[in-house]
Amino acid sequence: MARSELIHNYLAELQIYLSRVSEVQAQEVVQEIESHIYDALAMQQGPEDSAVEAILARLGTARELAAGYIDHITIGVAPPKGLKPLSRVRKGISKGIYHLICILGYANGATLVLLALLKLLLPSSFGVWIAEHGNSVVIAFSQLEPQANEIPALWLIPVASLSGAGLLYLTRQIARILKMHL
Repeated sequence: MARSELIHNYLAELQIYLSRVSEVQAQEVVQEIESHIYDALAMQQGPEDSAVEAILARLGTARELAAGYIDHITIGVAPPKGLKPLSRVRKGISKGIYHLICILGYANGATLVLLALLKLLLPSSFGVWIAEHGNSVVIAFSQLEPQANEIPALWLIPVASLSGAGLLYLTRQIARILKMHL
């Protein structure tokens, strides 16, 4: 049997045994194993057909390999040898998203709460103004009166404090959920 035919038959059999997981996950596993086979072939010396047979023998039967991947995907047992690089990439992306959500959520929530506190503690120095011609709104902290009319901003305290507290709570809940899946 030719080299490409041996590999194709092994991967087709693996695909069949991976039918218990989603099609996307099964395709990722097959692509990973295919890549592993060709990488191992590139490092092998000797006749190609016997090298392919040796590599496939090291992987085990397609049924055994599929069972290892299915157990890893469905119940979380240790992954078979070829899956580790894929797991690291997914974990890195998940950690990046987790940190990004934490930074943005907590920073914006804290800013809104701080905005409400500043208006409460320094009502004449902190506020919302509309420019004379009405084409811009300014939220500022200043000892000098801007060249604009101040909007009575009593609404700023409850809106900013509730929005900030809600955003902090929501960020905390999302971070907790993401952390469980890392």
